[in-house]
Amino acid sequence: MVYGMDYFLTISSIIIYIENRVEEKIDYKELERATGFSIAHIRSIFADKTGIPLARYILTRKISNAAYEILYNNQSIMDIATKYSFANYDSFTRAFKRVTGLTPSEFRRKRPPVGRIKLCAGAFGIGILDRKKG
Repeated sequence: MVYGMDYFLTISSIIIYIENRVEEKIDYKELERATGFSIAHIRSIFADKTGIPLARYILTRKISNAAYEILYNNQSIMDIATKYSFANYDSFTRAFKRVTGLTPSEFRRKRPPVGRIKLCAGAFGIGILDRKKG
């Protein structure tokens, strides 16, 4: 992600806010209070400065963390889906496939690489790694 210094702290704050609450349903009112900006402004600057819509970023962070758990713990896929605030198995499976290209079951069976990635300056999290770059 590349963005100008003028919004560096705001974007970093948004990313860290999301990462600290990745298992929860993100409360946009609380995000507004935390950043001092309206959700419309947050969505606009986030997409403009990162190239990723805010909702897509949140979904990707939830799925990346869920993907790690699918590989490295023995919980059921439904338990993991519930942990990351998905209402049901089908909505989780659709979202998971949209982000990873695989269903959660296929992901568990194929075991693609998942590890630590840099989210922004000073913030790291779990991400699905590109085998070609490794």
